[in-house]
Amino acid sequence: MPSSLANPEKRKELILYLEELAADDPEELWRNERKQGLVSDIDQIFHFFFDDNDFDEGAIGESLLDSKEAKAIDEVKALLTTMLVDLPNGDDAAFVSHHLWRRLRTRAQAAHSAFEARS
Repeated sequence: MPSSLANPEKRKELILYLEELAADDPEELWRNERKQGLVSDIDQIFHFFFDDNDFDEGAIGESLLDSKEAKAIDEVKALLTTMLVDLPNGDDAAFVSHHLWRRLRTRAQAAHSAFEARS
């Protein structure tokens, strides 16, 4: 983990959320986590990326290393935003079956790989 970051724990959490979005079957992952008493679903993804964090240029030095990482997260967030517009009350299954989910998974996989390689 880069020691130069003010909040490396937030970066670890970000990597875990990217891993969820990149998973082959996130619904199974979320079900298994709920069985363990954790709160895990698409709503938690939205809370993390939109309510709890910005992950924009202002996060550089906090949890992001540079503008390239901010751009990667912005691409993930843009897809999530578009999906939310289409599915304002969607559940896990609705999001995972959305036509943009495959593209989201691809972006999340790329971001996850890049972040892991630099951590």
